[in-house]
Amino acid sequence: MMLVFVALLVVLAWKATVNSPYQYDEADYMHVARLGLQANYTDSPTMPIGEFFHIGVSRGREARQRSQLSELIRGTDDIIFYRHWNGPVYFYWLMLTSHLNLDERQMRLLTLAFPICSIVTIYLGCLWIFGGVQGTLAAIVSSALFAWSVPAVRSTELAPHQPFVCCYLICLILLAKTLATGKRLYFYSAVVAAALNCCVLEVGFVTVATVIGCGYLERERLGADWSFAGRALLAFVATVLVVWPGALLKLSFVKGYAFMAYISLFRKSPWGQEGLLQTWEKRVLSSPMEWLIIAAALLAWIFLRERFPGDRRIMYPFLIFGALMLAMTLRVTTGAPRYALVFEPSLDVLAGCFVAGYLFRFAGESRAFLLAGIIACLLFAETWINLERHPAVPDTRLASLLDYVRENRLESRRLLVPQTDLPTLHYYFPNTRLRGYTEAIPEVSALGERVSEGVIYPGYPIRYEAPASGGADQNK
Repeated sequence: MMLVFVALLVVLAWKATVNSPYQYDEADYMHVARLGLQANYTDSPTMPIGEFFHIGVSRGREARQRSQLSELIRGTDDIIFYRHWNGPVYFYWLMLTSHLNLDERQMRLLTLAFPICSIVTIYLGCLWIFGGVQGTLAAIVSSALFAWSVPAVRSTELAPHQPFVCCYLICLILLAKTLATGKRLYFYSAVVAAALNCCVLEVGFVTVATVIGCGYLERERLGADWSFAGRALLAFVATVLVVWPGALLKLSFVKGYAFMAYISLFRKSPWGQEGLLQTWEKRVLSSPMEWLIIAAALLAWIFLRERFPGDRRIMYPFLIFGALMLAMTLRVTTGAPRYALVFEPSLDVLAGCFVAGYLFRFAGESRAFLLAGIIACLLFAETWINLERHPAVPDTRLASLLDYVRENRLESRRLLVPQTDLPTLHYYFPNTRLRGYTEAIPEVSALGERVSEGVIYPGYPIRYEAPASGGADQNK
């Protein structure tokens, strides 16, 4: 059955994966892969922590200076900046796969290795935690909720969110097993998984908070004392030092969390222009049945506690993590599917296990499997319809922009470009000397050739102006 979930996930994701040039984040990430293993492992080059805070405080608050700040950091090839303050684990994967000489779509399709890993984790984890018929039902419903959800299917761009999901699901399942058995071994393993998660995405500290919360809840059965806490801390530090020594030795953890605090405090709309209500409207309407099941499970958690005492205790890690991550990402007001990945799969597993527990107790075995199958089919149909109504569309502007640069031999020019185009042009044309702008559109005649040999304007068709041209070229 697990293979069915994997196969149909691939079918859906195949439809959702576009073949277009790498966009802003993807281009930076591919540049990071090009910098190599040693640079990523040691965080070299990177700005010293003192200089990082000094520049951030002096230049980061004013909007007009942000493009200059970006130019300064890019000029130093600061690898943490190019990773967008994330850990290097995902970029180890990119380094391996970037040597396969695949095109952009094929590279994106390779990202499916991570949601496939998540499906395996969910399916086998439910069987491991609950066992028997209830475990099988939980595996079916939870896997269907995740595998055929819009975030899992549509998040095929190059980004660390999918491996982050896989890591935190492993951690949460280990915590659930800890609560089910009270064994320290599972708790220490969860600590290792949480440490690895912190080396993937900058919001990994939520996983650590979940581990601490579950450890506190289970403190009596675990026999928690200072020795126990010391071993857990040692497991965390040792894992980070093995996987990402720069996080501690160069305080890269601090940089990532400081940057998160900065954009939350000083950026009005750091992730997008959509409002909170628009964001959630888009999320719910893209997968109404999935969210209906999640809502029903949360209501069951609140009002049916006497009927599911054992299940409620075991599933605490998923509830704690989901609640904390929702709170942490409240300001991420964008309907982009990958941003829902940081919390939605945890709610999927929580809901799937509660639905399975209800079916197991009140529906009878044959009827329970029939209902679980119907739920799975409806979830698949829901996402299929979403893809049919809203097909993935490649970015034709970026393709035209790259063609324009090649055809007009601008690969080694000094260019002033929209900030959103800068990473893409930098990756595909590394010899081009670029400056980005975010505010008013500049006129090349007012800049002089020392600053720039031409301006690329935003929008489509492509518009370029050189000092001697006397006007904008609109060939593309």
